[in-house]
Amino acid sequence: MYQVVLQVFPITGVKILGYAANIPPDEIIKLANQKRTEAGMNQLGYNANLSEAARKKGEHMLQYDYWAHTAPDGTEPWDFFSDSGYKYRYAGENLARDFSNPNDAVEAWMASPSHKENMLSSKYKEIGVAVVEGDLGGVDTTIIVQFFGTQLVDTSSQVPIAQAQPQVAVAPIATIPPSVTPTPEVSPTEVQIVAFVSPNPSSESLLTLKEPVQEKAGGFQFLISPFESTRGIAGATTIVLLAIMVVDGIVVSRRKIPRLGGRTFAHVAFLGMILAILLIARVGKIL
Repeated sequence: MYQVVLQVFPITGVKILGYAANIPPDEIIKLANQKRTEAGMNQLGYNANLSEAARKKGEHMLQYDYWAHTAPDGTEPWDFFSDSGYKYRYAGENLARDFSNPNDAVEAWMASPSHKENMLSSKYKEIGVAVVEGDLGGVDTTIIVQFFGTQLVDTSSQVPIAQAQPQVAVAPIATIPPSVTPTPEVSPTEVQIVAFVSPNPSSESLLTLKEPVQEKAGGFQFLISPFESTRGIAGATTIVLLAIMVVDGIVVSRRKIPRLGGRTFAHVAFLGMILAILLIARVGKIL
């Protein structure tokens, strides 16, 4: 019901002003390299051009209000690679939104076979990430864009292991447009992740995090963090439900109230509902 309310408010003209999650791009890169190391793969080198391309992709989604690999105007992920001066042999994209911390976003990607394949692909040698915060569909959203690539001219021996670096704009360089193959959408968690690759399968999106800007509430505006408030409500509801079960058990035990049958299934369903609420508390989506 709370999620429905969050979706209805923008339609009625009420503006929801949220805050960006604490997701440093360099932490996303660090966690991605940790996963690759655990899988026996080479670590990816940081590339500022890829991070710049990821930032442009995130801002483009916010500007044109869409959540997809390909924009409504036909703009593809690879256009951002070219515009940022990255000439690639292989390129890939992963997207995530509304995660409250870097680890949850990376774990969501790893839980999806297609995204995991992108994360661990041997075709990629460099990475760039951007975290962009802004309005998407009437709600403040944090988007993570993760770009993977291998340059047309191999410079891997000169590329250091990824570290946090400032993003810089680079003059656009023309590249050969690759074929695009979107990966299937992962079953919804509250965070969305998108996998996109070219010209070979698998890739992940990158996101650029901007410091949240606090806006003054007034008129039909109010401040709320959609993912944090959902987590809080889910947690509070879970505590109430558990308390009800404990009280019920104590009362039945002390008063020696007989239960003839028909309760077992109800209690199992009740526990299942609690588990579902806990899962819902992990806000975010992957595409």
